[in-house]
Amino acid sequence: MSAALKTESVSSRPQPAPVSAVRQRSLRVVERPVAASVIVPLQDKHERPLWLKLLVAGQRASLVVAGLTVTGALSAYALTVDANRRLTSTTAMLGHLQDHQQQLIKANAVFKNHLAQTAIAAMNDGTLHPKDVIFLETVEPVEPRVAPSAADPAARVSQRIFPKGY
Repeated sequence: MSAALKTESVSSRPQPAPVSAVRQRSLRVVERPVAASVIVPLQDKHERPLWLKLLVAGQRASLVVAGLTVTGALSAYALTVDANRRLTSTTAMLGHLQDHQQQLIKANAVFKNHLAQTAIAAMNDGTLHPKDVIFLETVEPVEPRVAPSAADPAARVSQRIFPKGY
């Protein structure tokens, strides 16, 4: 036996502690009423009553339904957050593209103005020669084609209208 464990005789009656230089602790047994515990033997699944089987089946079904509901709710939340994130980034990109479009429109107007000012200055200086000027002839307007009926989408897809250019 180890030094930490000591055995002492235990009796149901308290004994007077021996008088010595070193006091030793002793264990006393106090009789108390012990609550009776009821042990119910486990029954086999085949011996369970029908109402208990139905109750267990209902519990399992409700557990599956609750799990599916939580999974569906979390999936819907994730899709909502993802859609909001994408919408925010796309809106920011749209704003950036609109700013860029405005800059291009302004640059185009400035370029046209500069080109017109250069042409006017060249005409006033007399440095512009008729050989340097391009003359465009007017073209007679083309009769508009009859649009295909709405009932024939194949004809409408095959006849796409493309710009002719300048």
